[in-house]
Amino acid sequence: MSELLKTLKSDWQTIQHGALAHVPLYHQIYSVLKSAIVNGTIPYDSKLPTEKKLATSFGVSRITAKRAMDELAAENLIVRFRGKGSHVTYKYKPQPVKLPLVDMLENLIEMGKHSIVHVESIDEIVPPPEIRDLLSLDEGQKVHKVVRVRGNDDNEPYAYYMSYTVGIRKGFTKRNLERTPRLDILKDNGIFLAKIEQVLSAENASARIAADLEIEPGAALLSIRRISVDDDGKVVDVLDGWYNPKRFQYSMVLGLN
Repeated sequence: MSELLKTLKSDWQTIQHGALAHVPLYHQIYSVLKSAIVNGTIPYDSKLPTEKKLATSFGVSRITAKRAMDELAAENLIVRFRGKGSHVTYKYKPQPVKLPLVDMLENLIEMGKHSIVHVESIDEIVPPPEIRDLLSLDEGQKVHKVVRVRGNDDNEPYAYYMSYTVGIRKGFTKRNLERTPRLDILKDNGIFLAKIEQVLSAENASARIAADLEIEPGAALLSIRRISVDDDGKVVDVLDGWYNPKRFQYSMVLGLN
């Protein structure tokens, strides 16, 4: 609790030099607490500091602290129980960052042009149930599965990809996939992407992936699942990627406009 109070106080001191500097003290404290609840810093069902502790930490009156807590309760962010304190009722859910698809596709194509790709396998298979469900396939329907390893200009491998694609009639050859960006081959097959959903997480390297990326089994990897949707709203491609963070960093620049 003491660490949380230090964090809240630090955030409060920051806003005192910003746009909220001239609003009432109770609203400043309410804003700091609300932000911490909404962004998940104070998770669901956590017990909040008491009014007395808030007042002492922020150097305000207990009435000011109580009013800030009353505002949170009025917005159903917390619930207050006599004798049991105040608990967070808001459930934080991570919100996806939305970026222009054109920019993402251009970046993927550029990465494809300025790296070395080795295709390990190309198969037409019945995919695992999870992939079949994502692609809305009938039981027994086949897709193209491709396993690739991507390296930098020094031919140091940094990414391992496993993809499942529907609607491929031509172009999925070892030669093409090693020389042509995969997205260009999709276009040649009449597959035009309208949306890409991407989830980033972390995983430990399996023995197979570790060998291809020249790292130790169990090493930490950045993992990405990329689900591509065509202009008819159908999922046409599911790609899982694993990256060696010592050779690859995923960078994003976000603006307010």
